[in-house]
Amino acid sequence: MFLIPSDWYQIKKTTNRGRGVFARHDIVAGTVIGDYLGTIMDPKKENEARDGLYTMVGGTTYDILGNPDTEGIHLINHSCANNCDLYPYQGHVLYFASRKIFQGEEITVNYWLYAPGEEATTCNMHVCHCEARNCTGTMHHAIAQFDPLETLWKKNFGVWYQKNIGPYQTKLLPLADYPRSIGKDYPNIYDLYASETKPSLKQSDTQLPPISELRKRIRETGQRLAFPKLGLTVFGIEKGMALVIK
Repeated sequence: MFLIPSDWYQIKKTTNRGRGVFARHDIVAGTVIGDYLGTIMDPKKENEARDGLYTMVGGTTYDILGNPDTEGIHLINHSCANNCDLYPYQGHVLYFASRKIFQGEEITVNYWLYAPGEEATTCNMHVCHCEARNCTGTMHHAIAQFDPLETLWKKNFGVWYQKNIGPYQTKLLPLADYPRSIGKDYPNIYDLYASETKPSLKQSDTQLPPISELRKRIRETGQRLAFPKLGLTVFGIEKGMALVIK
């Protein structure tokens, strides 16, 4: 379910990734894009070969299967340089803008996939075609990278982390109320990437600012940070380090 106005986004075909969701207006960093709704599933009975990449991890006892025939944030594509991230909230999973998203830009998220655990699911089903500068060619992550995410899940899901949010095979219903923005609670555990199409912003610093400040500037502007006095440009923050172009 989208939580931004219907005239803020458009669903249309992409060149190599099926349908995608595109911004029709600039979207401020922190804006809650939507809630991942669908069917409450028993993780032991999932079948990606049958259902496709439409399953979102809930707590330890349930997942959420989006319906590709309905409109919702489950249609947002994966990217290695995503501009949205996940935020667990009262047993639900919200998508929020991790940085400023520009009009015309595709809205993307990192799918955070483990290596396949089902016999019918193969690695070639998880090839990434995002074509970002930092694209790894796969949607998989090393197991160690999930540790900070699991900590966030445990903290924010509360009782639902180890308890079903509802009976299996029933619909996850919308919450009565949602936050409009993820601001002070923005989880810095996530990597952050600037737009690859917008021009770099010139910075006057004579030394590279701390990671927290770089993250703040990229998040608010959505643009790469050029430091002429240092002869380098920062286009993202990954694993707590600045990604630099010289």
